[in-house]
Amino acid sequence: MIVIHAYFDIKPEKRERFLEQIQPLIKSSKAEEGNITYHLYEDTKIPTKFIMVEEWKDEAAVEFHNNTDEFIHFGSISSEFFVNPVKVYQFAVSKKN
Repeated sequence: MIVIHAYFDIKPEKRERFLEQIQPLIKSSKAEEGNITYHLYEDTKIPTKFIMVEEWKDEAAVEFHNNTDEFIHFGSISSEFFVNPVKVYQFAVSKKN
């Protein structure tokens, strides 16, 4: 299993548009074969900080996801939202866990 954490620092004036524009990506990602979970969480103290937590069956599922129309589209418009570059961390879950 692959776990991905993506950290977003959003411009305050773009927060609502970010939340609106990311919804199609969330919805389609949850429906993809190989997706286990795909959730966006908002920081409880700073309303412009978010984390996307994703779990995927394997690297092939991640690769498929990264090439979907929805992922590519969001990537093409996302720079307008971010204060800083997105920080993405990808982990492989050991079968021993």
